[in-house]
Amino acid sequence: MKTILEGIQNIFLDLFAMGKGFIYGFFIVALFFLIGGAILYGFLYIPNLIF
Repeated sequence: MKTILEGIQNIFLDLFAMGKGFIYGFFIVALFFLIGGAILYGFLYIPNLIF
């Protein structure tokens, strides 16, 4: 009985860790697009300031 309860607990802990990793992945990808877009916008806007 103890091994069954430990197995169920491990399954729920694994699911919780996978959910956290999934959300963390979304944040990292969103941050990458945000920073990449800001850098691209900066490079495209600099010539308008100079010329």
